[in-house]
Parts: sequence; structure tokens; C-alpha cells
Amino acid sequence: MKIKSVEEIIAEIKECYDQEPEGWKLLRGRDRAGHYDTYIMNKKNLWQMKTEFKTPFQPKGVGIRIMDKPDEEVEVLMEKGTALPFGEIYQQRKNHPIFALGIGRYSPKATSEMKGILSSKQEELEKNLSENLDKLLFREGIYKEYL
Repeated sequence: MKIKSVEEIIAEIKECYDQEPEGWKLLRGRDRAGHYDTYIMNKKNLWQMKTEFKTPFQPKGVGIRIMDKPDEEVEVLMEKGTALPFGEIYQQRKNHPIFALGIGRYSPKATSEMKGILSSKQEELEKNLSENLDKLLFREGIYKEYL
């Protein structure tokens, strides 16, 4: 599994969504460093994205598909938290931007619990996602100091 940009992950998710648009779930929370953790699930896959927002509608970050055929425990966590309306724009290199709109759930507690049940490799993945996100945010100028 390779860490990709959120734009690549969303393109992958859109391909799956176009084939089967029913049964999707989104769960978002913040990690200890204050970054957003977003889990997106359908019946066959679970993705994790770690992001910050360049604008209120344009997340910048990294992600990875972390699980095939999510189990019931994951599905229960995806339902926790408060309703979260979202509307985001993901630029694509060759195609038109992808607009992601919908209602998910927001729960930092549930996203933290998700990390605990996924696997022993999740701690290493979490570290890699955070490091990749920090590098991207510095490169994009989002982490630059104001003078």
C-alpha cells in the first residue's frame, strides 16, 4: 500500500463510487497534532486521509486505502459522532475537479478508537501519514510563518 495525495485518493474513491454509489460513510476527527483524520468507507474498502485545509473547501493532505471488506466493528465506529455536512473540492491533474458533498460524522473519539482496532501496523502508518502531511504543508507554504 502506497501513501498518495488526497487528490489521488479521492479519484480512486470516485471510481468506486461511480460503480456503486450506495452505502458510503465518512467519519472525521482530529488527531493529537490537530490534523484532520478522515475515514471513508464503502462495503468493500476503507480509506484514511490526513489533511489540513488550504481554504475552507480545499483540503491538502495524504491518504491510503487501509482495509478491504471492513468488518462490523469498523462500521459501528463510522456511525458515531455528530452529523457533519461537508463540501470539498479536489483538483485533478488531467480532469475536472472532483466535488465531494454529503453528510458524514464528526468524532475525534471514534477516529481515535478506529486506530486502536485497525492493526498493530496502524501506529507506523499514522507516523508515516503525519510526516508526509507535514512535508506537503511546508512545500505548499501552509506552514510558513507570517511576518
